[in-house]
Amino acid sequence: MRNWVSAYDANHPFWAELAEEWWKFYAGREWLAGGFAWTGFDYRGEPTPYGWPSINSQFGIVDMCGFPKDNYFYYKAWWSKEPVLWMFPHWNWKGREGEVIRVWVHSNLDEVELFLNGASQGSQKVQPLTHLEWKVKYEPGTIEARGSLGGKVVVTHARGTTGEPEKIELTADRIQINADGEDVAVVRVEVVDGGGQHVPTADNPIVFKVSGEGALIGVGNGDPNCPESDKESKRSLFNGLAQVILQASKTSGKITLEAYTEDWPGPKLPSTKVTIETKKAELRPSV
Repeated sequence: MRNWVSAYDANHPFWAELAEEWWKFYAGREWLAGGFAWTGFDYRGEPTPYGWPSINSQFGIVDMCGFPKDNYFYYKAWWSKEPVLWMFPHWNWKGREGEVIRVWVHSNLDEVELFLNGASQGSQKVQPLTHLEWKVKYEPGTIEARGSLGGKVVVTHARGTTGEPEKIELTADRIQINADGEDVAVVRVEVVDGGGQHVPTADNPIVFKVSGEGALIGVGNGDPNCPESDKESKRSLFNGLAQVILQASKTSGKITLEAYTEDWPGPKLPSTKVTIETKKAELRPSV
């Protein structure tokens, strides 16, 4: 049985402190010089509070791939000055029509109003260092949070019920890297529906093929229960996401990454590609 720590900060070890508990404690004591969040990233081993098949910790603010977790936006709201509005969970709950879904919002604005298919679910004032919560009966469509500052809506965040996976999208953090045998590009892999919406429930196995002046040196998906190899040219999606790390050779040129699904299991998704340019670079002196 696979186990995940809840994004609602619900199931945690007895010795752990929730983000909200600790930062309220810290903020109320001006003489404290700082605190420590364990950890920034998830990491291999120490799969507390679960054992096998969990293979890594779940304490991180971001997962093993660096994809932000929902709690990331709690920290962002109270550690930064920019307006933050983050609502979760996703809105794909087929078979749970009419059931109550807990909707949380992390925000540092003044007030947030929640809408389901255009109908207001009520407004709430934002309290420092805490979250907002609504209990909403699920129905397919669009759920949207509208955050106000000074009486004016300044940020919105909407989540729609998506269609089935139809397309793989590849996004590289850089489209040009050094041909020094060391430099890398990190590629985000995600699946979208026919309307281009990210499908958060997609778990398709994606196959990767690399050609040109580089190699695949790692794959991941952020799933703390995934036993798949980090070096194989295949990875299942988790929350609709996966990641590929490409490393340049010492010859300038191009690296092409192709991603596709096999015939089974479905659905069959068309192949897509991304190309990274590798530019000539000074090599590190050999020892």
